[in-house]
Amino acid sequence: MSLNQEAIKDFLSREMTPGRWYEVKDLIALMEDRYKGFTPWDREAVPSEPQRPRWHRLVTNSVRLSPGRDDYDDDSWVELRTRRPKRNFQYSIAPRDPVEEELIRRVRFDDGSGHVYVITNPAWPGWVKIGMTIDIDGRLAAYQIYSPGKDYSVAHSVEVRDRRRSEAFAHRRASDASAGVSGEWFKIPMAEAANILELCGFFDSSATD
Repeated sequence: MSLNQEAIKDFLSREMTPGRWYEVKDLIALMEDRYKGFTPWDREAVPSEPQRPRWHRLVTNSVRLSPGRDDYDDDSWVELRTRRPKRNFQYSIAPRDPVEEELIRRVRFDDGSGHVYVITNPAWPGWVKIGMTIDIDGRLAAYQIYSPGKDYSVAHSVEVRDRRRSEAFAHRRASDASAGVSGEWFKIPMAEAANILELCGFFDSSATD
């Protein structure tokens, strides 16, 4: 069967190393190395790009399904994170989050809603952690386990109907505005982080209405 965006999304979701950042050229190389089902149609050139096989264009279009890409209407690849540190976009699959998985197991029903939050700790002045959770109190309590001073605090949070999509949006905005990034920690002023979360609430409403 010939490739389409959904098939490429499913394949790359399985094959990308969680936490590693890829440019489109890296994802194309990954598929070239590991995907074994290319058809003659996939390898045909499209008229507008005679030097590239069709499946290259499909990869380029597939990553635009990330909520971090605001130049595309479909943002259904909610697991795909996006940042743009320089000229080119980069993409990453989030690593597993055992804490959040445990919080989800404790609820009777998960409809995808929850919180996107900003957490701070005085040990790292100027840095904020932006994340999502189904249980904001449970999430904060999990952070405090590893802090002798119990000095993590939720500086800001918004309730959203789709926490994964909203977090991806917030991470992209924070990455663009940040003077430094380490995982989900961003070196930005607290006021800027709070503003991003408020924009996140508007994004969530417009995406689900």
